[in-house]
Parts: sequence; C-alpha cells; structure tokens
Amino acid sequence: MALGNSPHKLEDEESYFVSMTDIMVGMLFIFIIMLMAFALNLREQEEKFADTTESLIQANETRRQMLEGIKEAMERHGVKVIIDTENGVLRLPEELLFPRGEFQLTKRGEEALTRLADVLAAILPCYSKAPPTVVVECPPSKGGRLEAVFVEGHTDDRPVTGRMASGIRSNWELSTARSIQTYNALVGSQPTLSLLDNDGHQRILGVSGYAENRPVRTDDSEEARSANRRIDLRFLMATPNKDYLARMQEDVHKAARKP
Repeated sequence: MALGNSPHKLEDEESYFVSMTDIMVGMLFIFIIMLMAFALNLREQEEKFADTTESLIQANETRRQMLEGIKEAMERHGVKVIIDTENGVLRLPEELLFPRGEFQLTKRGEEALTRLADVLAAILPCYSKAPPTVVVECPPSKGGRLEAVFVEGHTDDRPVTGRMASGIRSNWELSTARSIQTYNALVGSQPTLSLLDNDGHQRILGVSGYAENRPVRTDDSEEARSANRRIDLRFLMATPNKDYLARMQEDVHKAARKP
C-alpha cells in the first residue's frame, strides 16, 4: 500500500515555509529601512559640509569686497595702499607712515591714518558688533563676519645695532612699537574702532609685531627690504572652529562606512 504525506505533515511544512517567508520579508523590510536611514544620514552630513564650505567661500568674498572698498575710499582721499585679497591684508608701506628706523609717525603718516580711521569706522561696523549709537550705511553682503583685525608691524632683516635715538634696541621692539603707534592713531581719530566686537563679544582690533620674520619678499635687495618694512592690517573672518569641522567630517566618514 502506497504511503502518502499525512495532512498534519503537509500543514506543518506549509506553516514552516510561511514562517520562513515572513522572516525573510521582515528582514528585507528592516534592511530597506536601515538603507534608507543610512542614505538620509549621509545626505544630511554632506549637506552640512557643503553649507559650511559655501559659508567659507562667501566670507572670503565678503572680505575681498571689504578690502577693495577700503582701497577705493583711500585712493579717493589721495592715499595709495596695497591690498592682498587672498590673505586678507591691507598694506601700508613704511615710507607712508614712519621715518627709517623710527616708530613716531610723520605728519603725512598721521594724516593717512586719520583718513584710514574714517574709512574703517564707516565699514567695519557692518561686519561686527558696534555700540548702539553707531549708525552706518552698509552695502549688500554675501555673508561673513569679522573675527579680528590685527595691526601688524614688520621690519627688514637688518639687525638693530646698539640703541637707536628713539630707545629701540631690536627689530622686535621696532615692529611692535610701530604697530602700537598705528593702533593708537586709528582709535585716537575714531574711538569707535576700539569698541567693535566680534560675535563672541571680543574686541576685533589688536596689535602684533613680527620683526623680520614674515617678509613679503625674500630676495637680497634694497627694494625687497623696503617692501618688507611695513604695517599690515590683517582681516580675519569668523569661521566654524576646527573641532566643529573635524566632527562634521568624521560624521560623514562614519555614515559612509555604515552597512
């Protein structure tokens, strides 16, 4: 007599296959959900990184416009200055401000810095926090705020021998004294400049001296040395801090490594 599958056995096999199908469908559904979550997370992190990159580009463009505006305004006053838009620098040569080897401003230098103070007082409040009493007309901006403006003193590579009549004994002292004199002349003419804050509620205007350690030209010529004797106003734009950028980049990498 032929043996066949019993009804109970067939039911058990069908239940087994149904259960396996349900499990596979469930696993596939979970996998799809995980894949969608991964894609959304990766897209979100990439968008954040792209937004940060775009804000940096906009800040640099704002700084370029700011420097060009200052240069144009100074030239309307008959004062020629040099700008380096890539590094955010407004350059004032030694002969515009100081006698050779001295830190006291010439009459011409005082007049030039008075003009510059007026120009800065009309422009910098647009990119910083100014006292409520300060009202200026601001041009359209692509975005970006000032973090700091450093008044930097620089000398050539010839060492100071002995003590100068002014009491200066080194290029460090000369560069620092010149930056302080420049700062004092600017805020003395426009006191508002000393009250401008960045968005972190810190004063934006400061001084520094670098002696001969940051030349713009390295060739051994009098023309190069003359170019290196200068005052630079270095404009730094506020950017996301390094920890924030590092965390953002790590989040993108983690999202990309997830299954």
